[in-house]
Amino acid sequence: MKILNIVISLGIVLILFSCNESDDVGPIITMNGNDTVQHVLNEIYFDEGAIAVDETDGNVSNNIYVDNLVDENLLGEYTVTYNVIDKAGNEAKPAVRTVFVYNQGDIYIGDYLLIETQTFPDPETCQYEVVTWVDSTLNYRITFNTFACDEGFEVFADVYDSVLIMPFQLLEDSLISMSVQGSGAITDSTISIGYTLKSNDTTSLWEAEFVRLK
Repeated sequence: MKILNIVISLGIVLILFSCNESDDVGPIITMNGNDTVQHVLNEIYFDEGAIAVDETDGNVSNNIYVDNLVDENLLGEYTVTYNVIDKAGNEAKPAVRTVFVYNQGDIYIGDYLLIETQTFPDPETCQYEVVTWVDSTLNYRITFNTFACDEGFEVFADVYDSVLIMPFQLLEDSLISMSVQGSGAITDSTISIGYTLKSNDTTSLWEAEFVRLK
């Protein structure tokens, strides 16, 4: 009987000890998918989420709180941060996903030789170098740093597969007021645009040929 009492007493002590044992280890967060994501501008961003497991509380994924800073409508580098706290107040090491929002028109960025030929009313040709870049808010929109025989005006165009559309644009400063509008074809090395140039009461037709410089 004395031995039995000792065993029972030891069991009670062990139970009390285990109940009073402190929980000082935080959960572990594991992200679904990749740590770094490339995301297309203007497309809705759906994050793949994460799971969290605590050695005491078990699966605590439902308690994860997310700080999602992604703006899918603006070029840039963003973060999605996951964190969670267990019942004992232990905070997990945050998990961070990096999201790069990019413009698919990136493949057209570069330096080009531009040759413009007036086809109406009189023959005229000009040649100069042009730099292109992409718009920060509209996917597949590209901008030319100068156009219309080096007038110094920036113009933009939208790419649809291999077709390029240059919407109507009014270009003006203190000395010049004119508009351009046209369309053409585009590859990763060449661009062709037929456009109408209107300046005051004069209308002219032009063909613009861009060749990427190596």
